[in-house]
Amino acid sequence: MRDEEWIMVRRPTVADLWNPCSSYSTSRPLKVIFNEPAKYWTDALPVGNGRLGAMIWGGVASELIQLNEDTLWTGVPGDYTNPNAPYALSEIRKLVDSGEFAEATAAAAKLVGNPADVYQLLGDIKLEFDDSHLNYDKETYQRELDLDNAAVQIKYTVDGVEFSREHFASNPDQVMVTKISGTKPGSVSFTVYLDSKLDHHCKTNGESQIIMEGHCPEKRIPPQVYADDKPKGIQFSAVLDLKISKGNGIVHILDDSKLRVEGSDWAILFLVASSSFDGPFTKPSDSKKDPTSDSLNVLKSISNLSYVDLYAHHLDDYQNLFRRVSLQFSKSSRSVVCLKKNQDGRVPTTAERIKSFQMDEDPYLVELLFQFGRYLLISSSRPGTQVANLQGIWNKDLEPKWEYVYIPFLLFFSFNLACVISAPHLNINLEMNYWPSLPCNLSECQEPLFDFLSSLSVNGRKTAE
Repeated sequence: MRDEEWIMVRRPTVADLWNPCSSYSTSRPLKVIFNEPAKYWTDALPVGNGRLGAMIWGGVASELIQLNEDTLWTGVPGDYTNPNAPYALSEIRKLVDSGEFAEATAAAAKLVGNPADVYQLLGDIKLEFDDSHLNYDKETYQRELDLDNAAVQIKYTVDGVEFSREHFASNPDQVMVTKISGTKPGSVSFTVYLDSKLDHHCKTNGESQIIMEGHCPEKRIPPQVYADDKPKGIQFSAVLDLKISKGNGIVHILDDSKLRVEGSDWAILFLVASSSFDGPFTKPSDSKKDPTSDSLNVLKSISNLSYVDLYAHHLDDYQNLFRRVSLQFSKSSRSVVCLKKNQDGRVPTTAERIKSFQMDEDPYLVELLFQFGRYLLISSSRPGTQVANLQGIWNKDLEPKWEYVYIPFLLFFSFNLACVISAPHLNINLEMNYWPSLPCNLSECQEPLFDFLSSLSVNGRKTAE
């Protein structure tokens, strides 16, 4: 058989299923690559641990990390059954029987009640670096998502100093981690703070923490900041904890809400978040959960773990799922295609490869697409989390525009996360969200779907009647 011929992918053995990492091949990189910071939200890179998610923009002088937590929604428990639906259904049937299909389609709008409540955003981590970063060497910039280790890395050079940032979201330790470092001692200086479009307030806690507390609106309307002294929507808390190198570096508190790092070798940001959500049948106002206390307890539980420890836990957990399936379409994709460089000597970006795909068939790009879909499902749906909604767990809007459920496998092809609203409707699109779970050996990732269906069955009986 020639090198360029297609080969058959064998069915995994029982031994492979019990020991998923044993036969996994890492001989070719599974990376989504950019050579510049994101200009649009759809160009940012997603990380997630099933419950917490972030979109990494990769800015140089200023960085934006947009955050999500999967229980933050508008609305409260209630009876959302449309009492007029039986009468509307009768009218629609008569129109269909009469062949008046256009009229029947228009009348079908009466089957739907009030607009569905929607998924909200958590907020942002904002980083501001020195003005020297405005003049970074653009030729050295690289931003990539490594699907095999579920981590985003950004690298660039300023005045001969290489700076790097590493981001990952750990499921076993329930924390999002960012490490910032430079190759020159004492070169890391920046200001960090939290922000949100939701009603919120921020304050420092001690010398190295920022606490952001806020709440979602009770109804699906844009909130007015600080307008409600007694919020009735879901309350949330996010806590950012900061560690810097010993010996070099100092941390200042600014405006009682920001932290300023000066002259450190490296800095590590730990972000945890919790909400007052206590199940689909508990009103937020009746919840006994304390989001801030819960978040601080998570930080306390990992206080003795190093960055290496957290990363090792993350890798072990994630790769146990991701490495269950490897896909190879042609032998050439293992060596030539994925490593072929441009005339300027650099590896082509993923966007460039998508554009050239029409002229230059690239089996490795299809493999990358397949594995990106698995990565998204692992990152947005884990046992105990909420069901993966229309955008997984990634959303930047208080009022997303469309009310349909997105398909993770299509996300990579268009690099478009923002075209649809976040709402887990029970139409075909929700099922499509979870189609990859069993064929791709991710059965654990579909558990939130069955939890969701079980909770729906309670009020679903009334609706069916």
